[in-house]
Amino acid sequence: MGSITFSKFDLGIDLRKGGSVSDANRLRDMKNAFVTTGLATQKRPGLTHVATLEPGTKGLFGGGGKLNTFHGTALITHANPLFLSWQAKYGLTEMAITKISYAEMYAGYPYIVATWANNVTAHSWLDAGVGGNKMITDINCPSGPAVIKMASKIFGVSPFGDVVRYCATNNPRDWTTVNDAGFLPTGLNATGEREAKALGKYQNKLVVLHRDAAQVWTVDPDPSNMALDDIIENVGTSYPLSLATVGGDLFFLSDFGFRSITTSKLIDKKEDVDVGSPIDTLVKPAIAAMTGDPKAVYYYGTGQYIAALDDEMFVYSISRTAKIAAWSRYELPFAVDAITQLNGVLYLRTGDDVYQFDDTVSTDNGVEYEVLLELPYMDFKAPGQLKQIVGFDLVMEGECYFSLGFDARDTDAVTDEVRVQGNSRGGGIVPLECCGTEFSPRFRNQDGEPFRLDALTIYYNVLGPV
Repeated sequence: MGSITFSKFDLGIDLRKGGSVSDANRLRDMKNAFVTTGLATQKRPGLTHVATLEPGTKGLFGGGGKLNTFHGTALITHANPLFLSWQAKYGLTEMAITKISYAEMYAGYPYIVATWANNVTAHSWLDAGVGGNKMITDINCPSGPAVIKMASKIFGVSPFGDVVRYCATNNPRDWTTVNDAGFLPTGLNATGEREAKALGKYQNKLVVLHRDAAQVWTVDPDPSNMALDDIIENVGTSYPLSLATVGGDLFFLSDFGFRSITTSKLIDKKEDVDVGSPIDTLVKPAIAAMTGDPKAVYYYGTGQYIAALDDEMFVYSISRTAKIAAWSRYELPFAVDAITQLNGVLYLRTGDDVYQFDDTVSTDNGVEYEVLLELPYMDFKAPGQLKQIVGFDLVMEGECYFSLGFDARDTDAVTDEVRVQGNSRGGGIVPLECCGTEFSPRFRNQDGEPFRLDALTIYYNVLGPV
């Protein structure tokens, strides 16, 4: 009797090849789980309800030791001391805020891009040095969501997208002073579409992304030191909130899937990398179906790039020391309106409710969620040979239901599930019989307890050519 063991899941979901020709460590599905630095597959953290916020606020931004929210009407005070709400009037008029597109701390106070009930979007700096009007009134201040803080300045895409404007050094209310404030002629240097869509940071340089290209600029408090560094063609984005710096690289959601800008280790050449190509077939339908803006963050607590598209998250776990670069996906019970982190904790906002990812729980606020793992069809290095599966054993924590797909032409051809609790190795083979030439192991967990899969061993007999 032969046996084969699978103990590495370091490449996560990869759908670039057919199910019957993919490698064993490239999964067909990994739902509500991620790859650990030990190359195991582990159930994602659960969600714990943190607070139901007082009505009237929008946004969620971790900064200054607080989770900050924003409102434009009469003063709102959160009962939970973890939260701090800032008032951002429309000029001197109290008006409800409908959307927060950007938030960052500048000199200890929030700098935001807000949209009010009259559908006007503008920048505001909520500092203590101005009276009731915190809105920036400089005519050269842009109003769109593509904003970034660099070189002691705020950079923002102009309304027509043909230039990127920047404020005076250490003065985000001044966008006009000559030889201090100004603009970058990004439209003039565009190789395709002139309209800039998003701004990001890459190796302390400003990246201006169009839909079809990216420009890399050297920026400095002194405008005379600013210069175009490079142009990267055929890669871009339309989603300014999807950008995040990951291990020195810049990740973002393009119109076709997740991509990144990186530098070759052998030559000093910046290039685009289709880091998201393993899951493009999953992401494209999600882009077409989404109703909100995609939002992303690099969660340094786990070393993951996490992008929320409504109620689904695409998670890229990366570790250079453990040589992990793996995609997985999380299904959430709600659409994500805002995502941020504070003191190593990841927080999500939906409506007026705020949740946190919690390593100590394995339910979503008491509700069980399903974990699915599906490996590709594998011939156990004996293609064309009929095999009789005798049984299996699992090295794992928790419990799962195990089954085998036994016909790559029919994904519904699956054995009955076998329930396994805890580590079965050492307790004898768990019986499971079926015949075929190639097999797809599948695992399902749905309880309120932790689950981690370390290794699978399948025992079989080779019966001969088909």
